[in-house]
Amino acid sequence: MIKIKDLTKNFKDKVAVEGLSLNIRPGVVTGFLGPNGAGKSTTMKMILDLIKPTQGEVTIDGKYYKDLKNTTSKIGALIDGNAVNPNLTARQHLELIATAGGIAIEQVENMLYKTGLSKVKSNPIGEFSLGMRQRLGIAAALLGEPETVILDEPFNGLDVDGIHWLRQLAKDLARQGKAVLISSHLMSEVQAVAERIIVLAKGKLIADMTIEEMSKKSLSAYIKVKSENNELLSSLLKKKGAFIQNANDENLHIRKMTLKQIGIMAKESHIALFELKEMQPSLEELFVELTEGKVEYISTKDIRERKDGRK
Repeated sequence: MIKIKDLTKNFKDKVAVEGLSLNIRPGVVTGFLGPNGAGKSTTMKMILDLIKPTQGEVTIDGKYYKDLKNTTSKIGALIDGNAVNPNLTARQHLELIATAGGIAIEQVENMLYKTGLSKVKSNPIGEFSLGMRQRLGIAAALLGEPETVILDEPFNGLDVDGIHWLRQLAKDLARQGKAVLISSHLMSEVQAVAERIIVLAKGKLIADMTIEEMSKKSLSAYIKVKSENNELLSSLLKKKGAFIQNANDENLHIRKMTLKQIGIMAKESHIALFELKEMQPSLEELFVELTEGKVEYISTKDIRERKDGRK
């Protein structure tokens, strides 16, 4: 397990990360989200001891990164898929990492096969597409069979098959008891694979919970109702404290009331229901709600759309 306690990083007059405390749990795929400039990359680099914190600490199974005896078996990461020598072949690149990390050379062939690179293992990396480089970066991260895997923007450049492969890989790693941390701007992909979500904004922790927990606290969740008499039902529900939004002539969006309460009231009032359904917000909608007013970089177009109520 990775434990982050009171982590802060200052760059001259800028606070990149401030007082961050959280745990990255084994056996769980955790999505790591935040607007540009939120401090995600800085946090991941501090976990990997690539950047020294101004204060606070990061421990991996109770030890600092520098004190780990077998680093490659503890933690593996994809931070920059382009940080490779383009003249090396995929196999040479992984063999160098294996040799430096004291990893059995047989693992190279295993990882090439596991990441779908066996057929191009003798090709220069400079000829690889972005998606192939991403696969190679993931192979390097997994080479030592680490207990914790950190992947920064791993979906970039992957085709549809690659995205499905990575989803399954992340879930398989978690089932093996590994902690998997995935940072990505592709909300739909994070939602498809993550069980838990961490959100940063302006260097501070905004959320650390499951998607289900986020949905329950969200203002975007509602119950969709279609009935034979929306006007009457709306009036009755309002008297009981429900918040009603008429989405259109056919549907009501109802908050502050449960499915059961709505169903019983409709039954008692002899109003037929044609649809009664809980509508959960997407991860993107939750993210926008959580980070509202906490985004460091935003275009004038984004500002106009948010004022107009558009996503």
